Amino acid sequence: MYIIFPCIMFFLVICALLMFWRRKCIIRKICCMSVKEKLCRLNELVNPFGFEYLLSQDIFTSRKDAWQRDFGYCHLYDKSADLFNMVFDCEPIYFDYEGCTWMIELWKGQYGINIGAEIGIYRADGLVSRRHRNSAMFHTVPDDDLPFFSYTLYQGSCPLYRIAQRHWWLTGFQMGQYTKPDLLHMKVEILFPSCEMQNAFVQGLLDCGYASENIHIWNQQISFCFSCPHTRQPRCSRRIRTAFAQWKNRIFLKIYCHVTKHFCFTMDKLLYLYEYLPFAFRHMVRIRHKKKRRRRRKHVR
Repeated sequence: MYIIFPCIMFFLVICALLMFWRRKCIIRKICCMSVKEKLCRLNELVNPFGFEYLLSQDIFTSRKDAWQRDFGYCHLYDKSADLFNMVFDCEPIYFDYEGCTWMIELWKGQYGINIGAEIGIYRADGLVSRRHRNSAMFHTVPDDDLPFFSYTLYQGSCPLYRIAQRHWWLTGFQMGQYTKPDLLHMKVEILFPSCEMQNAFVQGLLDCGYASENIHIWNQQISFCFSCPHTRQPRCSRRIRTAFAQWKNRIFLKIYCHVTKHFCFTMDKLLYLYEYLPFAFRHMVRIRHKKKRRRRRKHVR
């Protein structure tokens, strides 16, 4: 007994020294890399998850060729979001165009230890009645029908970032931040491929509850603000589950900040996390990973 205890203590001390030495080596390695090397390396790591890092905005954004494009959208994604620590406001805007029901949806809120926003466009196989919209499956649209999306995300009166691209799912996520969805708002601009599509979407906005004086139109472009949702939020019927998800987000954020306290910039923090705790890195960059689980189940079948 007198021998075992000192041996255990000696083993723990050796492990602590090895971890300390390994951490110092990783920090030294990252500090020796150039900004270009760091950016290339980080994008190599996040590309398989369907994202890329924009250094100029300090955000992660979805790639146009992301694997998520194969899975479209259904209301269940929003309904089950808090199970994956995503707590957001969502605003689906439906409109009928060219014999099909289309949907452009907006999201803003907390995604794990990230705050961010999204805008996506989807189309059903045909016309969908109002009462069946929550159960219908919507698919991503071909490139020829994609609008040009742009939006600026604000926290209070402070702009966080602006992003613009012709896309099917334009996103921006800032890592290592926490907020409540109510404190965020988006200024959205959409340039449509045709006037007919624009007019149909404007009617969808009006049907959703937006006032005509808050919708600004010129040529084939419109702009409006998404702050307080006009549609019923799925999280409102699950307040306890939502509060628990936000509590977990705050805990994970504190752990992330503590582990990566040796660095100030997101790029350095994540590269350090990948080298030091690769499993934690993979968990952090799976911002929208519920669709991937769906994909795996599909393969199993």
